[in-house]
Amino acid sequence: MSRQRAKRIQPLIQIAKNAVQEALVYMGQLQQKIDSENEKQDTLIQYQAEYQNNFKQKGGTGVTGLEIQQFESFMLQINDAMSKQSAQLQQLQVQLDRAKGIYRDLNQKLKSYEKLQDRLKDQAVKLENIQMQKMLDEIGSQLHRLKSSER
Repeated sequence: MSRQRAKRIQPLIQIAKNAVQEALVYMGQLQQKIDSENEKQDTLIQYQAEYQNNFKQKGGTGVTGLEIQQFESFMLQINDAMSKQSAQLQQLQVQLDRAKGIYRDLNQKLKSYEKLQDRLKDQAVKLENIQMQKMLDEIGSQLHRLKSSER
């Protein structure tokens, strides 16, 4: 009967394993998004630097007031895009941190279920050993009585 108790925990363990696996997959997806967004941010930074350098080079030969306005307007747009990109990265990082916490909780629950199952299995084995020993003692006692009565 005790082994049955250990077996009844198996579905809980499987559900917990599935949840842990899903959490790992989700964290992997978030990390990929973060990596992708970091690449986008790096591209924006690089593009901003190139645009500034090109404007400085052009400035050496002279620029019009309209070109300066266009440059400033475009730089504001790039800065706005970089701010939005940074906010997106921060949001994704918060999601990843939460996902890591959930993963730790789920993994701890899985380990607890596995420990409980191991403990129940150990108890079942001990109980079976005790019952087996009692049965062997009873058989031994009966054999001793039979031998004693034969004399």
